[in-house]
Amino acid sequence: MINILFDFDGTLFNTDKAHEDAYNHVFLKNDITPSHTYEDIKGIKTVDIFKRYVDDEISHILAKNKTESYLDSLGNIEPFVDFNLLKQCKELGHRLFIVSGGSRISIHSLLKLHTIFDLFDGIITAGDYAKSKPDPEPFLTCISTYNISGDIVGVEDSMAGIISLKKANITAIGVHNNAIKDSSDYFYKTINMFIKNHILHEK
Repeated sequence: MINILFDFDGTLFNTDKAHEDAYNHVFLKNDITPSHTYEDIKGIKTVDIFKRYVDDEISHILAKNKTESYLDSLGNIEPFVDFNLLKQCKELGHRLFIVSGGSRISIHSLLKLHTIFDLFDGIITAGDYAKSKPDPEPFLTCISTYNISGDIVGVEDSMAGIISLKKANITAIGVHNNAIKDSSDYFYKTINMFIKNHILHEK
C-alpha cells in the first residue's frame, strides 16, 4: 500500500490558466503591477502572494476576490488525470491525498463537479497550515493529520512543491513541468504515466 500525496493545481487538473486569469483580474482591478510570473508563485498560498503587495487585512480581501473569480471558470477546467486510474489505485488499496496551497472551496468544488471527491482519503488546503510550499509544513500537516505511515510519495508540478517534498523527506515525483525534471527524484511527462508506471506497474 502506497500513500500518494498529490498537489492539486497543475497536477491533477489543468487549472493554471484559470488561476493566472483570476490573479490578473484582481491585480488589474486594484492597480497592482505584479513583479512575478505565474510560474514563480505556483504552489504558494493565494493570500501569501497578495501579502507581497498589500497589508495583511487587504491581502485576505483580495484573496477572496481571486477565489470568486476563479470559481466562475470551473466549468472550463479540464482534468490532467484519468479518473479511472485513480479508481484503480483505490481498488488496489492505495491511499490518495491532496496537499494544496489552494482554497478549500475551490478544490472541493472542482472535485464535486467531477464526482471524484470520495476517492480521496484526506485533503489539506491553504487554511490548514501556516507556511506555504516550499516549506515542508503542508506535507507534514497531511502526514500528521491523517496519521500516515509507511510508503509515501508526493506528486508535484512546481519547483516550490518539489522542494517542499524533499524538505519533508518524501519521495518527490515531478510531472508535466520540464523545469522540475532534474530536481525531482522521479519525473514523468504526465500524471497518468506516473500512475501507470510507478503505481500500477503497467508498461
